[in-house]
Amino acid sequence: MAVYTSLSDSDMRALVADYYLGELVSFQGISGGVENTNYFLVTTTGKYVVTLFEEFELDEVPYFLDVVAHLKHKGFNVPAALIDIHGERLRVVNDRPAIIVDCFPGGELKQTDEKSCRLMGEALAKLHIAGEDFPEHRDSHRGVTWWHKTCKAISAELEPEQAQLLTSQIAEFDAFIAEHDDLPKTTIHGDLFYNNTLFEDGKLSAIIDFYNACHSWVVYDLAIVVNDWCTDAKTGELDMPKYRALLKAYLHEREVTDEEVIAWPYMLRIAALRFWLSRLEAWHGAKDDPVRLAQQHDPLEFQRILEARIRYAPSLVG
Repeated sequence: MAVYTSLSDSDMRALVADYYLGELVSFQGISGGVENTNYFLVTTTGKYVVTLFEEFELDEVPYFLDVVAHLKHKGFNVPAALIDIHGERLRVVNDRPAIIVDCFPGGELKQTDEKSCRLMGEALAKLHIAGEDFPEHRDSHRGVTWWHKTCKAISAELEPEQAQLLTSQIAEFDAFIAEHDDLPKTTIHGDLFYNNTLFEDGKLSAIIDFYNACHSWVVYDLAIVVNDWCTDAKTGELDMPKYRALLKAYLHEREVTDEEVIAWPYMLRIAALRFWLSRLEAWHGAKDDPVRLAQQHDPLEFQRILEARIRYAPSLVG
């Protein structure tokens, strides 16, 4: 269970007392996450989620809360932070920044299918359009600078072939983007895997976990989604019916540029590399802690995806 900061009954009662949420009924740690601590919270007024930020300090969190508030204002079902009795949305609990958000109906998908991919493609395009007028432009904390720094830091711990694959792909992307840095950007989710959505009765009921949001290339975010939603995790290969369903729905809502079509193979590869690298960093960082190591996702999944995209990257259009 990915609960890094433990809250006692008295901790949770004190927190609930500072919100207009009635009385505490129960709470339970949420498994599955690897970056933050989350609890389901039930009170006499309903069900909520408490998030404690493990990677960000207090002054870093408001950006992400602003992104979600912006999208909620645009009509998306997203988990905006609740306001406490003091008029604050961000708290400190056990030395960690913390928020409470509504718990939306629905549950995580066990796997994607063509219908869910169509729904995601449509929603993602609308999300990208909605993010265009968000005024704060924050670079990704796991963007280009981080790729270089992390690759250098962990290369010695990898097999030579793995280190070569990382460094060569980063160099190839660097060379490409240096000539194409005018690609359209927007405020992106940055981590919209299918376990960061909720579905109810076959419909998308919420998009959650915006803590990798940033201002970046639109098709990079699309590539992140395609690599997760449309891929056979065992082989890394694309499921083409899912791929076509997602892209058809996306392109119906948002027209891509010629430059984005050219960039697409590079974005598929660098999006795979980004998550391979973050999983490698987490894996090697937790190797001396068996409990935390067991909570990490398998880095090899995204190595396979990267290698598959090098072998074949389908067109973005047509």
